[in-house]
Amino acid sequence: MMRLTRFSLLSVLLFLALNTCLFAQKQKLEPEDYDQWQSISTTEISANGQWFAYNISLVDGDGWLIIKQVGADSTEDHKFMHGIRPKFSPNNKWSAFQIGVSEEKKKKLKKQKKKVRLKLGLMNLEESKVDTFKNVQSYSFSDNGRWLAMKKYKAEGVKTEGTDLILRNLQHGTNQLIGNVSDYAFNDDGSKLAVLLDANEKLGNGAHLYNLKSGKITVLDSKSTTYKKLKWNEDGTALAFLKEQENEAFKDPTHHIMAFKDLNQSPKKFVFDQQKINSFPQTHRVVDYRNLEWSEDGNTVFFGIKEWEKKKDKSAESDSTKKKSDDDLDPSNVEVWHWQDDDIQPKQKVMKNQLKQKNDLSAWHLDKQSFVRIGTKQFDQVQLTGNQQYAVAYDPHPYEPQFEEEWRDVYLVDVTTGETQQVLEQHEYVQTSPDGSYLLYFKDQNWWTYDIKNDQHRNITEDIDTRFENFTNVNGREHRRPFGAGEWSEEDDWVLLYDRYNVYQVWADGNNTKQLTNGNSDKIRYRQRRFNYDGEGIEDNDNIYFSMYGDETKDRGYARLNNNGSTQTLVYESKMYSRLAKADSTQKFVYQVETATDSPDFFHVDSNFSNPTRLTYTNPQQDDYYWADDQLVTFTNKNGQKLEGRLLYPANYDPDKKYPMITYIYEDRSQTLHNYSIPTKKSPYNFRRYSSEGYFVFQPDITYELSDPGISAVESVVPAVQKVIDTGMINKDQIGLTGHSWGAYQTTFIVTQTDLFNSAVAGAPLTNMISMYNSIYWNTGTTDANIFETSQGRFPDPWWKDWDNFIENSPIFNMQQMNTPLLVEFGTDDGAVDFNQGVELYNTMRRMQNPFVMLVYEGENHGLAREENQIDYATRAFEWHEHYLLGKEAPAWITDGLPFLERPAIEEKEEK
Repeated sequence: MMRLTRFSLLSVLLFLALNTCLFAQKQKLEPEDYDQWQSISTTEISANGQWFAYNISLVDGDGWLIIKQVGADSTEDHKFMHGIRPKFSPNNKWSAFQIGVSEEKKKKLKKQKKKVRLKLGLMNLEESKVDTFKNVQSYSFSDNGRWLAMKKYKAEGVKTEGTDLILRNLQHGTNQLIGNVSDYAFNDDGSKLAVLLDANEKLGNGAHLYNLKSGKITVLDSKSTTYKKLKWNEDGTALAFLKEQENEAFKDPTHHIMAFKDLNQSPKKFVFDQQKINSFPQTHRVVDYRNLEWSEDGNTVFFGIKEWEKKKDKSAESDSTKKKSDDDLDPSNVEVWHWQDDDIQPKQKVMKNQLKQKNDLSAWHLDKQSFVRIGTKQFDQVQLTGNQQYAVAYDPHPYEPQFEEEWRDVYLVDVTTGETQQVLEQHEYVQTSPDGSYLLYFKDQNWWTYDIKNDQHRNITEDIDTRFENFTNVNGREHRRPFGAGEWSEEDDWVLLYDRYNVYQVWADGNNTKQLTNGNSDKIRYRQRRFNYDGEGIEDNDNIYFSMYGDETKDRGYARLNNNGSTQTLVYESKMYSRLAKADSTQKFVYQVETATDSPDFFHVDSNFSNPTRLTYTNPQQDDYYWADDQLVTFTNKNGQKLEGRLLYPANYDPDKKYPMITYIYEDRSQTLHNYSIPTKKSPYNFRRYSSEGYFVFQPDITYELSDPGISAVESVVPAVQKVIDTGMINKDQIGLTGHSWGAYQTTFIVTQTDLFNSAVAGAPLTNMISMYNSIYWNTGTTDANIFETSQGRFPDPWWKDWDNFIENSPIFNMQQMNTPLLVEFGTDDGAVDFNQGVELYNTMRRMQNPFVMLVYEGENHGLAREENQIDYATRAFEWHEHYLLGKEAPAWITDGLPFLERPAIEEKEEK
């Protein structure tokens, strides 16, 4: 017994010595080491679940594609440099992918103003043989997996859309060339291929049908005009496309619609010619920028029409030109900003292409040869119901201009007769059921259905003792939106609805309800995990899968609703689970899992999620470096609410030392617990970089009170940071604060209210809540007033009704109280937070002579796009914290600034 004890002690000592030796071999992670870090981007699982493909991207450098077989028989990795966009054939015999070029060659081609032309790789999965095809811009497998179509790039200088199409017989390995193809599509069972031809001089243009079994080619139509918008019906037995028709009196062409039914038997040809349809408005044309759509029964084709603009009278144009010459003046390009504009001019400018292509949905009933116009000027949006017997149409005009909720009156339009019926007044949006029997909508804190056939509204959740409105979201809206909904059943019998934590199965007639999950006691949020969005609904024998998220623990995982009605937890633990995907034809799954210390990797499981097989091995080099873990911190804000935050430790943490800390804020951040942070030199907010440099990184949650967004941030962040200080791990004189956009606003405001922070970095902050309210969100062309009153700003009233709170929560009006050195970043073309917000702050701080620097990046938007600017901002942000937190010598740009003439990159561009 004594010997065993001695031997065990010796073993322990040897183990500790060995680990100490290994530990000593670890090294500090330096910026020059960052480029080797990997992340997994695109993934693909074969239909039988036996093959997996994924892309590896590097922080800096050339990525690659891996294709591998799943399971014990073979786990060999097939690696293809620069491979992208992998797809498996539906019969699981082939994998196709495109092959790009190196980053160095991309840059070289860009300088030469040349485009990258991709290759295509085709891998025989049984033999692991790979064939390569040059200059392939797109590809598609037939649904039976027997054919591969590869569309080549256009030759230089060619104006037509037609290019060579290579049709490969995968079974025999033979290729057939089809020239001048502008569009192509296989039918549902892969027995036919339809192509549209667009050749030089338009000779030979037309629509051809290839019978892939017999080899027969049928010319469906041919003429020296342009053909577009090829569309099969769902069963692959009918085909439609557009045929261009010019008219000398009008600017743009209209189109005939060509339709062919019963292509597996005796084909029937139908032609829609607006000149022969009395009900068609002859002031309109059939447009080519809306896709054709078949009805489920194959009797109707849906398309778009638009007013037909006449050509200008040449004689009148000549007179106008003459008059212009006499006046010697160009016409003014003035914008008229009118106080009753439904959409303000900037939004109209952003949406100009959509506005130009705005069209009205219409229906062509083939059997009756009748036309029905569904969309009109009254309706700004129209969507078909599940069975395409009706369309839901939205009319916003009674409520325009709109400043808060986006109200609409909701109508049903009969696609056969064109008759309209209003079903809802002053509403937002509705959801249609898969089979077209119901509309689903949220009203008065409950879910309702509208039975289309019986013209009946039902409150289907009034008897369920829970809250379906999202009361956790404080945003200023008078009418709260719901927590959300999942899928319908395939037959429209029931729908999945969410409260804060649970999923309910609620019948459309309101007569039955089942609570499928029980997340309340442990505060676990369940949500349906969908694997496709085809709109067909959940079949009776389908299992339903849920994601799981611990509201307080931040644990994650998945659960399944079994056929017997029980909900089974499949996996749930203190890790980040994500990207769950299912093989199309089997109960095989893949998911990604990570922690702060475990690089994200994919695992393969069966339907019970047992015995996971690891598929990927990313970032093995991490073992060579010091690497820190994270933990959850709980704290109480000033209002007594219990909140959480994520605390990432310094690499090579020593419990006997005190450390500096960077606090990063936005809104809720604790949900990022277990996120794996990849180090990069391109982000000023890269948590792993700060951790590797010996900082704690803290991300506390923030809760809000209406009309007090800045004060709310202070009342959450200050107690949170104090809680971490109280652990004794933090040097209270070395705490930095940082954030971007809304987080930058809070950063800028907080440092006017407390001296807790010793440095601050804010990227594109809101600074003056009044001028910001009156500004424009240029990226979308909408007013910032909307964001303030019903979204992130959380001011339910405009500034003239709530002056004191707007002033009190504006950094600009509180800067005289600030003692924290502040670095701010802005792009001159910021389309989210107007650049002038930075200018206002700069002028204020310069006049006060307070420590302040603003970095201005010319031509950049809300986030920096150019690599050199990303690296520059990240470097300067780091130097700012290092100087003001650790006392390191300040670089000249902090002490002296940077004169305009010393900006060589800008100077060179101006000289050119």
